[in-house]
Amino acid sequence: MTTRSPAESYLLDFHGRLAGVTARWFATAPVLREGAAFPSTYSLLEAVVPRDAGPRVVLDLACGDGHLLELLAKREQPGLALLGLDMSEHELAAARARLKGAATLHAGRAQALPFADASVDVVLSHLALMLMDDVETVLAEIRRVLKPGGTVSVVVGGDMVRGDAVERFAGLLRPLIMAESQPWLPLGDPRVRSVEGLKVLFREGFVDVTVQDLVVQGDGEPRSVWDSLRTTYDADRLSPGAQASLEAAFLQAVEPLRRSDGTVSCRWGMRQLTATSRLP
Repeated sequence: MTTRSPAESYLLDFHGRLAGVTARWFATAPVLREGAAFPSTYSLLEAVVPRDAGPRVVLDLACGDGHLLELLAKREQPGLALLGLDMSEHELAAARARLKGAATLHAGRAQALPFADASVDVVLSHLALMLMDDVETVLAEIRRVLKPGGTVSVVVGGDMVRGDAVERFAGLLRPLIMAESQPWLPLGDPRVRSVEGLKVLFREGFVDVTVQDLVVQGDGEPRSVWDSLRTTYDADRLSPGAQASLEAAFLQAVEPLRRSDGTVSCRWGMRQLTATSRLP
């Protein structure tokens, strides 16, 4: 039986309470990459998978409620076999309801993938790698299951976009975290949160590693923006009193940012890394 780390136990609790929350906020949020606009971060990953008719196995690692797999399934592409893996049974239940058998779903951890060596053509992952314990083992497992010349592409968190609601939120959040009575629980490996760290982690076993900055546009009315920000992991872990204090302070702080249509700017900095599994 697997012993869960405190971080994994928290993430299981979070996604048990809020299954599908990642897709809720990002499935329709437009994203800019190198000046070009795309429908969402999920669509960036979906586009990595070629549209030719050859047989191809695609794994969505930490697939959540299955939104990315659904985008791929809607292609009705001959030869495309879809796999999803997540450690949350609540997310997998949502994925089963969404996909209706269009993908084969597995409960498990990225550190011990239940797939044969060199059995997968493309590994995708959306906003999950930066949360995973023992990321070097995760990458070793990705290398193991990828076919030589296979592709991995992940979306992870990036640098803060200055001058909008997210920066105001982060500035208000920081002192509340410092004031909490319990030590703050770190999630994932900090190297995944920088370009340099990503390139070091993907140096072994991968070639053609590219990292691109993304700006995700989550603009909306202040209350809607707050609803998205309060479901971030840091805000979720605050005590109820601190959450209430943060909400009041945030809504006041973003009032000067309101535009003529009543919305405020909310931009999320992310990154997309894409690499090729090294040939023998």
